Amino acid sequence: MRLASRRFLAALALSGAWALPAGAETALGPAMAEVTFKTRSADLGVGYTWGNGVLTYGGHDYPFEVSGASAAAIGFSSGNSVGKVYNLQRLEDFAGTYWSLSGETTVGKGVAGHLMENDSGVRIRLDEIRTGGRLAASPSRLSIRFLPVPKKAVTDSPAKKD
Repeated sequence: MRLASRRFLAALALSGAWALPAGAETALGPAMAEVTFKTRSADLGVGYTWGNGVLTYGGHDYPFEVSGASAAAIGFSSGNSVGKVYNLQRLEDFAGTYWSLSGETTVGKGVAGHLMENDSGVRIRLDEIRTGGRLAASPSRLSIRFLPVPKKAVTDSPAKKD
């Protein structure tokens, strides 16, 4: 219970940082990577969010899926997000469970912002355009899992004939 309370308080503090002017991004440090998300959320008290995205890190694209839950929300919306990733030292640190405190009021079309952090200290700042009808003010827990990347076909060199 104590760990959940700490995460909630951390998410609350981070969500306040999102509202700071763009110049305050320096407080998060330098952006290490970029992400794009496409998500959907359906809620009736307790909600569920799912979707996919791409992490661009070190000149490579890494596809991932996202899923999670939220509380105190009602409605349905979908959206496209773009964001920056901070404090990402190793690719392996990106996947995991992220916590945030988010709010959304979408009637037709709206905007939202999120600041999320995982247990490895990786932070994602997202700007989002949503469509649908949804009202939410809740803590959220999202899990990110890398999708398998198809390996390029490896062609063998012709065998030498003796």
